Amino acid sequence: MNILICGTNWLGDACMSMPALQRFCSQRPEAVITMLTRPSLTSLWAMHPCVSDTISLTQDLSSMRNATRLAKQRGAQEAYIFPNSWRSALIPFFARIPNRIAQRGHHRGILLTETTPSSARAGTAHQQWEYVDTLKLHDIAELPPPTLAVPDSCVQTLNAAMPLSPNLPWVAILPGAARGPSKQWPQEHFVAAAQQIAAAHPCRFVILGTPSEAALCEQIAGTLGEAAISLAGKTSLPELTAALARCSTVLCNDSGGMHLAAAAGVRVVAIFGITDPAKTGPLGCGHQLICADGVTASRDIARDSREAREALRSISPQRVAVAALTILNGVPSNSTPETDKH
Repeated sequence: MNILICGTNWLGDACMSMPALQRFCSQRPEAVITMLTRPSLTSLWAMHPCVSDTISLTQDLSSMRNATRLAKQRGAQEAYIFPNSWRSALIPFFARIPNRIAQRGHHRGILLTETTPSSARAGTAHQQWEYVDTLKLHDIAELPPPTLAVPDSCVQTLNAAMPLSPNLPWVAILPGAARGPSKQWPQEHFVAAAQQIAAAHPCRFVILGTPSEAALCEQIAGTLGEAAISLAGKTSLPELTAALARCSTVLCNDSGGMHLAAAAGVRVVAIFGITDPAKTGPLGCGHQLICADGVTASRDIARDSREAREALRSISPQRVAVAALTILNGVPSNSTPETDKH
């Protein structure tokens, strides 16, 4: 059974769709999954054990034609469409895939053969449950954590830059967020938290991010001195995943990097301003979620919101340092009220 999955456009959303896809594949082991996704995420899905192949899609017409041709060649009998847009249903429609399934809305019913209703749970629980509805998974009480298999070549690449030592663990810092200032904890807070962690527990820091975040990451690494290196803009997505997997914990904003670290199996210290960790928090167990006090959580915020920036600034470096030390010192994950499990 060849199946096309039209994937989400953002790294974090892609990671949050993995648990439902893993459960789907466990129920349908005969399925051969092709993931239709943006070019920046093809290497992510290449690391996922459920995905056999990927098709890259951009917004230009030639890319859509090529994606349609490749989808036809795969001979998919079913297509499941994760994004909630009208455009996301076009490729399965043009490829004449017999069964085209997505949640209702956006006036795209003419492009589909079946719509799936959104459950009450998907409306109130974590975003990962939205994909359960799209994939028509019924009577599911629990989902597995996301899974990624990092290529050995990427692990070998990091051996020189991030040598392993049992007495000197790596702590990653991801100071950026694609959403912008509304999700970014202040740079000086990251530095102060790292200094407090280093004073209490010997460790090394690796500062990670995209090429556009390289200057920010270099500044943080420079302030922290010899105990820190910056690899921002110097890694592919699989190499970034390998770097995160090498760390004992990760300090991060509510971002795609946070979800990638969780998918790599790392316990994260995730910092939330006015975004809602109950909806978009990292998947898996043992994470430390640090939230601003006295705010009303929301999924929809502007890229640069004064309220969000003030909420983030109100979170002290000490709170983040204590949470990181809880993980580094091996304290059980249920020992602190700032631990969250999904």
